[in-house]
Amino acid sequence: MKKESRILSGAEIRENLEDPNYLPSRKEIITAFPGRNDLWEYCTKEEDQVFEFFNEEHLEALADYFIERIKECGKGEDDPLIILEMGAGNGKLSHFLQQKLEKKAPGQIKVVATDSGSWKIENVFPVEKLSCDEALETHKPDIVVFSWMPNGADYTEEMRECPTVKEYVLIGETGGGCCGNEWETWGCDYDYDEDKGIPPFEKDGFEIESLEDLHKLQICRTDYNLRDLSHSNTVSFKRKKSESAD
Repeated sequence: MKKESRILSGAEIRENLEDPNYLPSRKEIITAFPGRNDLWEYCTKEEDQVFEFFNEEHLEALADYFIERIKECGKGEDDPLIILEMGAGNGKLSHFLQQKLEKKAPGQIKVVATDSGSWKIENVFPVEKLSCDEALETHKPDIVVFSWMPNGADYTEEMRECPTVKEYVLIGETGGGCCGNEWETWGCDYDYDEDKGIPPFEKDGFEIESLEDLHKLQICRTDYNLRDLSHSNTVSFKRKKSESAD
């Protein structure tokens, strides 16, 4: 008879979180940080800040999403789908995502973590020190991932200009939040400036989709009630197929 695993206390889970190889479940995060202040204090530690609280369920769903893109992008074992993470920080997202993808679709997807190093974040897992332009030129990815793009900054134009990029996925707060640039990244115009016209991503031939099945599994540093929907989201921007390809 299979022995049931013991339910860990909040203190035990917080201790486990000190191990970079430990990926908690969403329920464990909620147990470990019962109050808003508990979560905020943990996420804003000077030596190891957390923006997105990656968890088993969210990364499982993200892996499943990318597996669906293998055939759509015409990739497979002989020509793996290349996923490039920009702004990878300590490399945690790419590390766990690659693990899950390798179990589900061995040899069919390669995840590469890159970071400019400008924030001087210590690498926990392998991360190539490359600027966004250098990373795109070096790896010529099919899909780009960026988690919590710095507030006010935008690196999506470079992604769209890269001819191999069929999609980019942004994780974090969306338009009106603290990730990226409201207009350049998200196409949100809170000044109601009619002269701005079409959002940049749409002008460049991309379409936006909020991945709601992933959104409901997320937890981030700015969440107040962990049992409600997170302030963070997972959003896809796909290059539209040309008429000649239809």
